[in-house]
Amino acid sequence: MRMHRSSMGKAHNPFLRALLGTAFVVPCACAVIPDTTAGIPPASAREGATADDVFMRKPWEIWRVSGRTARFHREAFMLLPNRSEFFEVGDVSVYAADGSDVRLDYAAVDLGADLQSRESISVFVYRAPGALEHEWKSVVDRMKRERPGAKAAEPFPLPEKHPPETKQFALITPDRSGDEAKATFVQVTLFHQGSWAVRYEIACPLVDVDVVRSKTRAFLRSLRALD
Repeated sequence: MRMHRSSMGKAHNPFLRALLGTAFVVPCACAVIPDTTAGIPPASAREGATADDVFMRKPWEIWRVSGRTARFHREAFMLLPNRSEFFEVGDVSVYAADGSDVRLDYAAVDLGADLQSRESISVFVYRAPGALEHEWKSVVDRMKRERPGAKAAEPFPLPEKHPPETKQFALITPDRSGDEAKATFVQVTLFHQGSWAVRYEIACPLVDVDVVRSKTRAFLRSLRALD
């Protein structure tokens, strides 16, 4: 993944307070439709693609929009809602027009002491048929490079049913003014799901870590549409 896809420190707009409702219900008989690369338009035709149209194209549809309340990645088994009880999606970025390299940015709703500096979670899903060692090294190197003086921290515990080789790394970044109360906790998680890579990038004020830990874990659990 290219380094410009980092989400740490990205600003988000305020969000509505609404529940997802039935968005977490996964269709039980949803056949996997493989990505047929021969059907992808040339690069010139893909410029300016929007987040919504790429998810609805057929027959090489990889994502499905479920009632405009969530996006379901058929091959990575990821169910990404527009809203949940504590998080709401802000931006959807499409790096590949067939939906095989995408990112969704979430921000917490009413979590934490400072509503101007809330927790953010970015979810990346992209094709990765090979090993992730090089990808992981690049991600960690980028985190350290962008945060000089940061100290290693204990990552949030993951929900059950993540692959045993899942990688996690966390840092505490001091405030540039030296104000310890404004330090930031950041974390990256990377794992394989079949031939796909899934990456989480999490950022929140250090003062809110204890408040958001369990809510974050519950949210990440809900994203994986696995038995």
